[in-house]
Amino acid sequence: MFKRDLCDLCGDCLTKCPWIESNRDQSIEWIKSMIDGEKTPVLQQCITCFACNEICPQNANPFDLIASLQEKYHTFIDEGTMASEEAKYAFKHELRDYPTADRIMTTCVFRKTHDHLIQGEIYDLPRVDGKPYNCWMLFSHWGAQSIHKKHAAELVTRLAMTGAKEIICFHEDCYATLATMAPEYGIDVPFHPVHFAEYLVEYLHANKHRIKPLNIDFAYQRPCASRHTPANEHFIDEMFELVGARRVRRTYDREKAMCCASIKLLLGNGDPEPDQEKNLLDAKKSGAKAMVCLCPMCMDNLSEAAHKHGIPLIFLGDIARMALGEIEVPAM
Repeated sequence: MFKRDLCDLCGDCLTKCPWIESNRDQSIEWIKSMIDGEKTPVLQQCITCFACNEICPQNANPFDLIASLQEKYHTFIDEGTMASEEAKYAFKHELRDYPTADRIMTTCVFRKTHDHLIQGEIYDLPRVDGKPYNCWMLFSHWGAQSIHKKHAAELVTRLAMTGAKEIICFHEDCYATLATMAPEYGIDVPFHPVHFAEYLVEYLHANKHRIKPLNIDFAYQRPCASRHTPANEHFIDEMFELVGARRVRRTYDREKAMCCASIKLLLGNGDPEPDQEKNLLDAKKSGAKAMVCLCPMCMDNLSEAAHKHGIPLIFLGDIARMALGEIEVPAM
């Protein structure tokens, strides 16, 4: 939710955005216009990476203002298409055969598409997945945040049916939905969402005696949804330290991170390849032997450019599995 009372019209959210072309005076003018509910070029230039929410020094959530206007003016998707897409993703059956336990992992919709990433001992706990547990973040990327808000309550309810005290989120978007966005929507979350990196750190600490240091320099590809929960970044750093890896210092990391840019294709907002190459070459120039991704979609969307430039992409969970000797470290 945009917090008008916190916005001091500094303009940082737009002038520091990786995608918006604007100087400070123009940014302030556009922000004022958007607060008044007016259409500005920001709505089309924005690629919904959520960066402005992290950039804002006042935590006013400027993305939520932009998103509400993108939906109002149907910047990327009209009402008919939005309704048909919503129907495509909706779960319309009775929910049954779900596990009950104090601790559950949700893998969102990725078991069907990325089951190869959900293998091994770290996933050996009760899990839920599929349409009933879709986090609906896609619609926030689509300029239809009301759809995300509408279904976030269903997600919380279904996860709560497990009786879990903790829900481990395999997908960053699920964690952002449960930990930050649902409470901002006014939804009570009766369990504790656990970030996947936090869970991996806990698991590695418990098995520290088995870890064989990887001694590899990695770049990290931040998922766009991590902009909603930047306080968890320290778990990524701690995990790299535990497995004996180094997170290279580079330009496009942490607050200045570039998303995978593939959302440009979905939004009809230009070719993502030049941005992907800039991101990957920055990692390579900084000495990274591979790029570690937390989001499976980032891996898919960066794969072609990464192959072109000889930069392996490795899933975050697989780094833990390598350090524990469960899978081999690939040649780099």
